[in-house]
Amino acid sequence: MASRKQWRAVVKPADVETADAVIQDALEVLVRQGARRMLMLALNEEVDSYLGRGRYQRTDGFRGYRNGTTPRSLTVGSGRIELAVPRVRDVPEGQEPFQSKILGKYQRRSDTVDQTFLNLFVEGLATRDFEPTPRLLVGQDAPLSASTISRLTAQFRKEYEAFDRQDWSGTRFVYIWADGVYLKAGLGTEKACLMVLIGAAAAGNKHLIALREGYRESAESWGDLIRDCRKRGLNQPACWIADGALGLWAAIDEQSPNSAQQRCTNHKTMNVVDKLPRNERPEAIQRLRAIWQAEDEQTARKLAAALTHDFRTGGYDRAADCLENDLDRCLTFFRFPQAHWSHLRTSNPIESVFASVRLRTHAAKRFKKTRSGACLVYQVMVHLSRNWRRLKSAHLCPTVPLPEVGKKRAKQSA
Repeated sequence: MASRKQWRAVVKPADVETADAVIQDALEVLVRQGARRMLMLALNEEVDSYLGRGRYQRTDGFRGYRNGTTPRSLTVGSGRIELAVPRVRDVPEGQEPFQSKILGKYQRRSDTVDQTFLNLFVEGLATRDFEPTPRLLVGQDAPLSASTISRLTAQFRKEYEAFDRQDWSGTRFVYIWADGVYLKAGLGTEKACLMVLIGAAAAGNKHLIALREGYRESAESWGDLIRDCRKRGLNQPACWIADGALGLWAAIDEQSPNSAQQRCTNHKTMNVVDKLPRNERPEAIQRLRAIWQAEDEQTARKLAAALTHDFRTGGYDRAADCLENDLDRCLTFFRFPQAHWSHLRTSNPIESVFASVRLRTHAAKRFKKTRSGACLVYQVMVHLSRNWRRLKSAHLCPTVPLPEVGKKRAKQSA
């Protein structure tokens, strides 16, 4: 018999492609036939178990009769299959009616297919593209519509609401990063943002603590969020890391007064260079980075003083004032283990995550409510969190002392 390779050599390429398509179609048909046969066998065995007898057997105890079948189309991973779902009648009074545990009463798709659709949605499939794309996977006859994904995503809201009520009393956080993120994803017409908290636990692994919609990152919005987390058991961490948002720091002062505060040095760098002419920025960026990368706090302060002096000498007083303002809060990381400095200097644990989130939400210019956007972003972040890395030298996290309740930290410059 000629091998497949020899067969291909004597057959025209177009004929080979047609034959391959026929083979693949035959494989799909066989898979669907096998799935239908096994499922029908399982459904009939369910009826046998319920009635306590096989199709042609007799028993002393009467539990009902078979009553034919009901046609049902079911979409599975290999496409749509046609079923004849068995029915039962004349069930004695007081006996639980027959209901298949394998196939739900109104089920039209397998749970795996539903979960696949949800995963496609999280990965970037927009609602308007939902119907044509999955049809390529499950067939043109599958019962799909644009509203299908809307019904499926109702599950997102339930999962988000459960997360928003999560109890944190069993987890001790050493560091917490906070940031307000604005997404260009149609999250309502009002100026809304998502307030995000990510914490590093004593084991060194990161957790998404909170994700909630807010407005203009006000002290009230941040205060409500942190207050709610505290009620649900969130401890005062050793250090909070965030950008220069005054509303956030005011909320932290009120709700977590014993914790240290670290301002994101990346944001500080951008704030300073924004007050310089373009030709002065490259050198200023290098010198600012040298401050944050210094081997100790004393060296960092000397470098900052020298750069401030040069700014004033050159006539860039606004840049000098910006560097001096809140410098203490920018150098807080020196108080903690050196292996953790790279994690504490910036709010990158949030910024880097939302770089991927934005790629997903750019396809989602359809949210009419901020809560809908929060539910989707939560799903995306849960998906991304599976690849979050632990902190460097995670074994040092338990050695970082948490603040003593009642003993307030020293006041940092505003």
